[in-house]
Amino acid sequence: MEVYRPNQLDYNIISSRVRLARNLTEECFYIRDEAFAKSVIQRALTAVNRLEPFDLFILSSMPELTIEGMKERHLISKALIDNRERSAVLINRDESISVMIHEEDVFREQCFMRGLQVAEAYKMLSKTDDALARAFQIAFDAKLGYLTACPTNLGTGMRASVMLFLPALTESRRLEELLPKIKELGLTIRGVYGEGSRADCYMYQVSNEVTLGVSEKEILDSVEETVISLCKAEQAMCRDYFRRNRLQVADRCGRAFGILTNCALLDYDEFLQLAASVKMGVVLGILPFDIRKIDDLVIAMRPATISLNEGRRLSPQECARRRAEIVSVFFNEISERG
Repeated sequence: MEVYRPNQLDYNIISSRVRLARNLTEECFYIRDEAFAKSVIQRALTAVNRLEPFDLFILSSMPELTIEGMKERHLISKALIDNRERSAVLINRDESISVMIHEEDVFREQCFMRGLQVAEAYKMLSKTDDALARAFQIAFDAKLGYLTACPTNLGTGMRASVMLFLPALTESRRLEELLPKIKELGLTIRGVYGEGSRADCYMYQVSNEVTLGVSEKEILDSVEETVISLCKAEQAMCRDYFRRNRLQVADRCGRAFGILTNCALLDYDEFLQLAASVKMGVVLGILPFDIRKIDDLVIAMRPATISLNEGRRLSPQECARRRAEIVSVFFNEISERG
């Protein structure tokens, strides 16, 4: 129980994402010509399929539950859903890349990778971006860079972000003290599942705020360096927190594990909090689980995703019951293997 695992960045870093905003010179930002807007979708599909197979999804012809599931997996945004009468999304087979079409900008390209891989995600997404640039006249100004619908994206049009698990910095409120320093670097940090200093499941997203007057490499380096610094601060705080609160932490982790393996109903908010306690137990060496599998479970247990896997929309109680069943089996199985 008393084994602390230092220098394990993977325990704190969940995933990386790079997003690029692009528009067309023909009709910048919003395409009014419906025929042209439809042609953009087909031309984009042809362009990216030269790299690898992509599937096309037209939102206006998709079931609501499927749309909700895609949003839960961050493949599409609320803005794309709000514009569903004309919007579409291209998604590659492993869902690591999606290209939203007719969102706030004509194209919103994004790439997801596990762990701290913002540079790798950008490299991969650049191939998709280049394919679109060969097929379209992309709106670009020699002084301003890529022209975007929102001024905050002007320049590189890039948002690089990393999702982190920071329980010790949250509990100690040390994270609040670090926020001004992070902002000075042109970055921002916010909770993934809610507002305020204490994020659900202790999950936060660090991303760049500045896109103008900096290069893509400068953005990627800044995000990566800040993430590593935060993880080192988290590890130091976690070591100290565990030393001072060893019995309480072990009790909290054990109680969470007990509920997750025995509950009959489990709503998503409660699951997030309990999963966070179990993950803390993994980080501190109290519980011998693969933390990445727990991160995958957090995504799989969202309401629409559960309903999609069941083949129909479940009621809230049905969903809570099914979630409890899946989670109980999951933790009992990995406990037996661990």
